Amino acid sequence: MVRVKQIGRGLINGLKVTGTHLLRRPVTRPYPEQRAYTPPRFRGVHRLVENECVVCHACDRVCPVQCVTIKGYRGEDRRFVLEQFDIDYNLCMFCNLCVEVCPPHCLLMGPEFEVAGANHDDLMWHLDDLSFERGERL
Repeated sequence: MVRVKQIGRGLINGLKVTGTHLLRRPVTRPYPEQRAYTPPRFRGVHRLVENECVVCHACDRVCPVQCVTIKGYRGEDRRFVLEQFDIDYNLCMFCNLCVEVCPPHCLLMGPEFEVAGANHDDLMWHLDDLSFERGERL
């Protein structure tokens, strides 16, 4: 008899909680239509100011998972020209070390967080995917 009272009391308390939340508006956002909020210092997808890169390989060397690949050559005016800059998001853990060590500060992290793909090749971002102009909005 005592057991039935405990079960009945628990059921009634549970229904009270359900009843109070049943008529409230949902808290979740309709994601695809309404973008999620990202804080100002969010570490998202990398952005590269291509014409400012001096091909120093600092970001390549500091990466703990070796997900950055850089290739360049010395141009006719004796300046280095960036030829290839790839980031493998299969490996990247968004630690921000590559951004911190970049001497000309041409590598940034943007607010984008949607990095998904159907296969591994979709998560390999190349120079044209990462290019960014300094005055452009992140």
